[in-house]
Amino acid sequence: MTMNDRFTLLKPSVGRDAAGQPTQDWVALPERWGGVLFQTGAEVMRANAAVVVKRCSIRANYDPAVDESWRARHLGVEYNIASVQRDPKDRLKMFLVCEAAK
Repeated sequence: MTMNDRFTLLKPSVGRDAAGQPTQDWVALPERWGGVLFQTGAEVMRANAAVVVKRCSIRANYDPAVDESWRARHLGVEYNIASVQRDPKDRLKMFLVCEAAK
C-alpha cells in the first residue's frame, strides 16, 4: 500500500470550562502521510432503519503514543480510532482501524 494520502491525528485534551466543568477538546498534530483505504458498502440496521457507517483503515509510520482515544481526520471527515495495530510485515508501520465520528 502506498502512503500518498495526507491525514491529521487528533489527540484528546481534557480541560475545564469557566464553571469548572470538565471539557474535552481535540488538539490537531501536524499532518502526516499514510495510506487510506475505505471499506465499501458498510450498512447496519439501527432502529429498523439502514444507517451507512463510514469505515477506513490508515497505514502510517508507527507512533507508540497513538491509542484508541485519539481521532484521525482525512478530507475533512473525523474518524474515531477503533484499533491500533502494528503491521506484522513491517514493524515500523501501524494500521489505524477507524469509524466516522458522530
